[in-house]
Amino acid sequence: METAARLGAGQVLVAGNDDNLQRSADNLAILAAAGRPFGLTMNLEPMPWTQLRNIAAAQALIAASGREDIGILVDALHFWRAGESLAALSSLPAHHLNYMQLCDGAAQRPESEQELIRQARSARNVPGEGGLDLHGLMSALPATLPVSLEVPLDGEQGALPPLQRAQLLFDAAQPYLRACA
Repeated sequence: METAARLGAGQVLVAGNDDNLQRSADNLAILAAAGRPFGLTMNLEPMPWTQLRNIAAAQALIAASGREDIGILVDALHFWRAGESLAALSSLPAHHLNYMQLCDGAAQRPESEQELIRQARSARNVPGEGGLDLHGLMSALPATLPVSLEVPLDGEQGALPPLQRAQLLFDAAQPYLRACA
């Protein structure tokens, strides 16, 4: 945490997969308290193949932790793969939204959990090259919400040199960023 603070980080992504809600909440509260002196805010990332499947599960975990200084990270792929609706975002207090992860993916959710995980880890789409409702998602989030790109790629795009890949993703994200400005 000291290194994260020295590097200027303010947000920490936290994943959870504990079927014991109270133990998970207690551990999350400890983690959040440990990060506070370093200016670090913990952000839960719901992933549909874990116990922390969706926004409602993340809200329940935050409530059980007894802390209000924990955020919920909205990952575009996980959001739609969890079967979320844009209305779910309206139930989130603004102070729980610290940043989001933008990517695209096939419109149809994979049938198997293995394929769901594979796509999330290595086969996302460049924004605009998939079938997710990114305009709807971006419009439902606060216009000032920081956006990160999480687009692990395979195939030809994944083989691009790092700077060329970064430029491709930066350029592809612009229409979505402009749409919510």
